[in-house]
Amino acid sequence: MLMKNLFDKNFKEILGSQIVSVLGGLFAGGILGYYTKNILLIPSMLIILPGFLEMRANISGPLASRLSSGLFLGIINSKMRAKNNVRILNGNILASVFLTILACLFLGTLAFLMNYFVFQVYTPKLIFILLIAGLIANAIELPFTLLITFFLFRKGHDPNNIMGPFLTSLGDITSIVALLLALVII
Repeated sequence: MLMKNLFDKNFKEILGSQIVSVLGGLFAGGILGYYTKNILLIPSMLIILPGFLEMRANISGPLASRLSSGLFLGIINSKMRAKNNVRILNGNILASVFLTILACLFLGTLAFLMNYFVFQVYTPKLIFILLIAGLIANAIELPFTLLITFFLFRKGHDPNNIMGPFLTSLGDITSIVALLLALVII
């Protein structure tokens, strides 16, 4: 009886999402390790990397949480294109994009100033690299966040148990890929 209560539906959902998170983190680390030479071409890229990686999970995680809370409370309809969802979804998407732009500008400016005053290296392109990478990562991660949150809820799962670790891994992978793409663009 104790074992049955211990391994309930919530435990299985959380365990599965944590395994996905660990595997996703290993994959993201592998990508980062393989492309370290490209990232090291720009001064301070390794300094801003932890903040940039953390930013994705800190923006997409609350979005998924707000959506799943709205789904459980009945404020949001489980059909993604329902008429009453449009205003709520648009507001949340706009807030996520605004937070991404604001955080990228802040992080890029901080890295630029640190490079300039500490290392005497003038690298204004750091700001643009982070801004472009943030927008690319947002464009990849926002649709996944919306679709998977609604999908999990419709299938009877609790998105709050699954989305946090999943978005952390997805954020790490998309952030590294987006940084590499931004480096190529700039």
